[in-house]
Amino acid sequence: MHHNFFVYQRRALQPLLFWGIVSSLLGALMLPFGGFTRHFGLQAATWGVIDVLLAMAGRRRALLKAEALAEHHLDESAATHEAERFRGILLFNAGLDVLYIGAGLFTALRFANRPDRRGMGVGIAVQGVFLLLFDLLLARDVERKFLV
Repeated sequence: MHHNFFVYQRRALQPLLFWGIVSSLLGALMLPFGGFTRHFGLQAATWGVIDVLLAMAGRRRALLKAEALAEHHLDESAATHEAERFRGILLFNAGLDVLYIGAGLFTALRFANRPDRRGMGVGIAVQGVFLLLFDLLLARDVERKFLV
């Protein structure tokens, strides 16, 4: 059992940061190519940068809250409330992730004869699948460790 939710939250966002960095770098390497590869890479790079920014902001916020809790500027009920809030955000995001996957697959199938659009669609779907797994697994973990 983790005693400080915010310390846990900071660590739990590490995989999102790693995914974002790897997606950004690999996506950037695909940009010089054409068609499917370029547009898949464009999605990877764009989503990767957004993931990095979200993970960094979340980790920074968690660090500040962890310090406030350690210095007794926050009490445990605030940490529990934050855990509930975070889980809610993750579950809402999981719903959006399903939409991303659907939109990506729809685009890839609808424009199957256009490599650029197919690459874009597959790129969106791949990002959505990672985010769906990340959000659902993290929401389940938060519930088990902090809300039971």
